[in-house]
Amino acid sequence: MDARWFVLLLSTAISLSPAQAGPKEDLLAADSAFSALSAAKGSHMAFLFYLAEDGRMFGVGSEPPIYGKAAAVASFAKQSDAGTLLSWTPQHAGLSDDGGAGWTDGVWTFAGAANAKGERGKATGHYLTVWKKDASGRWRVEADMGTVDPASSK
Repeated sequence: MDARWFVLLLSTAISLSPAQAGPKEDLLAADSAFSALSAAKGSHMAFLFYLAEDGRMFGVGSEPPIYGKAAAVASFAKQSDAGTLLSWTPQHAGLSDDGGAGWTDGVWTFAGAANAKGERGKATGHYLTVWKKDASGRWRVEADMGTVDPASSK
């Protein structure tokens, strides 16, 4: 093997090593895990797991803001997320200088519960989530907001 290829292979392996993951990658991983939980167990459960006690949720349209985890519990009790699928893909992240807060943004997709004909309403959009670390060092959602792509809502 040519020495240049060996160096390229070694540098690629080092850059992909989990041990090399930094704080921004940690935050992106938290956001990805948040989405995976939403897809697997429902968006309500995912938000209740990741939302900070004083977290805020700003809907994508006509919904009023939700201030705090207790208000999220009450709001979610009024409507079911059964049969729906909300997932997202983080595309960017940024961190505060001290690493205790950050943000992620990306794209989301939603498929509603099937109607009597088996059809599911679908929508896509973009989101911005503000994160902070809790006392144990885990990322929690401080604020979440989204927009809807106008052509996607059907």
